[in-house]
Amino acid sequence: MEEQFNKEFFDCVKKVVEKIKGYTEENITVVHHNDADGLTSGAILSNFCSYIGKKVERICIEKVHPKIIEKIHEGKEGEIIFYTDLAGLAAEMIDKIDAGRNDVIIVDHHPAKAIESKNVLVFDSELIGVSGDLFTSASTLNYIIVSTISDEMKKYAYLTVVGAVGDYHDRSGGVLGLDRFALDEAVHMGQVRIKIEEIKERYYIEFFGEFADVVARWLTNLGAIGYGKEGYKRGIKACFEGFNEKTIKEAEELEKLKNKKFDEAIKRLKEGDLIQERYTQWFHLHDFFSPMGVKAVGEFMQLTKDMTVFDDNKFIVGFQNMPDLIPDLGKLDLNAVKMSGRTPVLLERKIIRREAPGLDYLVPKASEITGAFADATHRIAAATTLEKGSEEEFVKAFENLVEEFYKSRI
Repeated sequence: MEEQFNKEFFDCVKKVVEKIKGYTEENITVVHHNDADGLTSGAILSNFCSYIGKKVERICIEKVHPKIIEKIHEGKEGEIIFYTDLAGLAAEMIDKIDAGRNDVIIVDHHPAKAIESKNVLVFDSELIGVSGDLFTSASTLNYIIVSTISDEMKKYAYLTVVGAVGDYHDRSGGVLGLDRFALDEAVHMGQVRIKIEEIKERYYIEFFGEFADVVARWLTNLGAIGYGKEGYKRGIKACFEGFNEKTIKEAEELEKLKNKKFDEAIKRLKEGDLIQERYTQWFHLHDFFSPMGVKAVGEFMQLTKDMTVFDDNKFIVGFQNMPDLIPDLGKLDLNAVKMSGRTPVLLERKIIRREAPGLDYLVPKASEITGAFADATHRIAAATTLEKGSEEEFVKAFENLVEEFYKSRI
């Protein structure tokens, strides 16, 4: 496999592989996100850890937050703790909280910060020049790691296709880059068939008897919309056992709940809940999407960002209160709000041409100014976690950063 990647990338893979191979203790913790890419990533990693004889604790979280990290690391010492499909920007915080008690491996594809640490290893595609916005999903990175150690893990290549499609990496017509490498392996092994529909590829997953986009939707519904009811557990189980009628019905019922809530939210925005600033249009859902997880606000914006309710030339910022109950961790006093950012397609094109600033700059910088905790950020989609009551301060900082960008170009 090594000859198929550039040296810098595979050197990073080897560091992770060596860390895993050198680990002699029994317990490994896998912390993962709750959308399709997060679930397939968690599935690949946790199944691999079980395969090599380790006892696995799997924890699904929606956002990185100091109190969540503290709870995860509480009572752990001398273990390996994986974070995947999140935490690329949180390495310093995790390193500080863990204080050298454990080895932490972050496998992420969002923009990240490299750190100098003996105990925290960041394997993030963005740090080695591979766009996690388009060319690799977290599930693909995890697949490359585990299949480098054991060819047996190649039987899960099909999961990388679901993860990549779940993150819309096929939006240009088909998956590219490292995602394409994993797809090619899955096709070669007879796990996936490529079908051309109009001008776009669709990927039929033999194991599920369904197309990847449908499976990804089921997984995201279970993990994100059904987060409070631990739907992610049924989603990960389905990754290896397939979807039965009961699980499909649950996923489709969650889809109906999502659509109902989304329709009602659009109506509220049209009736005045959308606040217009010079560069930003923003709204606050508070607890309106409950009991859905906070991934829902991002999903809502992804589906509605090009509707006429929004101004095509302004950034969209949405807030949703985070519940204090984290299913795998219990009740925590978070007092937190999830912020999601999206860009209408016209603004997206300006960002790609460098005529407008990207969310991968605006959201982390505004988070830094307001004391928020940015994590999953791409140029055209991003998120952060902030303290309740600081939402308007965040929007103001965001506005000022956009203003500074445009002034610098005059």
